[in-house]
Amino acid sequence: MTRATRYTLFALVAALASVVALPLPLHAQGPGSGGLAPKYDAPKGFRPEAGITEQLGGQVPLDVTLRDENEKPITFGEAMAGRATILVPVYYRCPMLCTKVLNGLLEALRKMPPNFNAGEQFQVVAVSMDPLEHGNLAKDKKNAYLNGDPKTGQLGYGRPGGEAGWRFLTGTKENVNALLDSVGYRFEFDKMLKEYNHPSGIIILSPQGKVTRYFYGIGYDGDFEIAGEKVNLDGKLTQPTTTLRLSLMEAAEGKGGSLLDKITLLCYRYDALHQGYSLNVLRAVQIGGVITLLLVATGALLAFRREGLLRVALGRIGIFALLCVAVSGLGLGGSLLRSGHKEMAVGAFAFSLLSVIGVTVVLLRRGPTAGAEPPPVAGHEALPSGGTA
Repeated sequence: MTRATRYTLFALVAALASVVALPLPLHAQGPGSGGLAPKYDAPKGFRPEAGITEQLGGQVPLDVTLRDENEKPITFGEAMAGRATILVPVYYRCPMLCTKVLNGLLEALRKMPPNFNAGEQFQVVAVSMDPLEHGNLAKDKKNAYLNGDPKTGQLGYGRPGGEAGWRFLTGTKENVNALLDSVGYRFEFDKMLKEYNHPSGIIILSPQGKVTRYFYGIGYDGDFEIAGEKVNLDGKLTQPTTTLRLSLMEAAEGKGGSLLDKITLLCYRYDALHQGYSLNVLRAVQIGGVITLLLVATGALLAFRREGLLRVALGRIGIFALLCVAVSGLGLGGSLLRSGHKEMAVGAFAFSLLSVIGVTVVLLRRGPTAGAEPPPVAGHEALPSGGTA
């Protein structure tokens, strides 16, 4: 193997290692963004760690003031209208999970009996977690879900009482926080993606504003197992179940409880097309890079071993690996620092610094003769100039 071939292999391994090691860039996935996060002033004061902590029996603030679809003030108690209520935390510009939550609820409501309707037996109140959204967006959403969307072919709710029974509200940061905090619903604004990370789910409330049950995920039209002792059904012990309709009827009587299945999706790189978390393309590229890197590195090491240069090759590969870790640490630390994760950024920078120190130590130990060609082996001296032994 010539020196040029060896350096080519080193360069190839280094390039592949860089692809594998560099942190993934983050981009917003909103329509029309071209892969770049649009400009957006992040509201301050939202709590981190998106999720739901059940507050069964908790009281929501009925007197908290929000805004209706016409931008007029309305209390949450007025929106409930003295009925059992489905509270739907969303935000109307959400490019991912919120639409699935609303679509799943719409499908479940359309499958209910014709004598069980929003605005008559129960209420539906969607509340935007984004204080920058106002009545124009809320009105558009309400029209789409009540009357259908010709662009997508989606059918609307289309039942009597829907206009007063399904509300789409907005509000200030403080008032929305007060409402959603009371039901244990936590969300956060991602400064890098310029989007909200939030859990998927709906909350059932009694007419008095007491929390009676939580439904998770994006589908609400099936049977759900609930906590409690098993019941005897046709001679077989079976876990009790509920439906959304039955839970609303129980809420009207002040009854409720917890579901057993509490799997919650988070609105973070959610793939609305496949109804799941999308496979990041760059992550797939990195996985392919790892496989290719291992194959190339294995072949190179076998070649160096045959030429007796394995020790030199391992030293150089070690230096390349440490350099890749150093570059990756700097990039990852910068991304974490920009997104506000200072402690994690310090850790990434520390790994980068340790890698640089490691490179320095390896180079000092190898000394000035590192990489020199091995001396000729005794017994193979060059022939005399005369051309004879």
